Amino acid sequence: MERKFTKKRGATDRKPFKKDGDNHSFGGRGGSGDGARRGPRPARMSIPKGTEINFKNIAFLQKCLTERGKLFSRRLTSANATQQRKITVAVKLARFLGLLPVGSTRRK
Repeated sequence: MERKFTKKRGATDRKPFKKDGDNHSFGGRGGSGDGARRGPRPARMSIPKGTEINFKNIAFLQKCLTERGKLFSRRLTSANATQQRKITVAVKLARFLGLLPVGSTRRK
């Protein structure tokens, strides 16, 4: 029985490598596409100077969480590394004590 050798699937259907002068963008990060942002993303919130970060400050901790109960990243909360660690510890303790919900059951 003879075996037929066929061309690999999609071997010639690949897009060519990007060359200098190609200005189209197919997605990914950065780039000079039509929807590229200039500069950093604006912060959703800012932490005031005198704010005490602890598990008892529920109103502040809820601002640091999404509606699903996940923490916002540092670039969205404009917190430094020390503040973000304190927020993380405070949220975990508040969840353990039942002051904050562990997560949302509602899905999209």
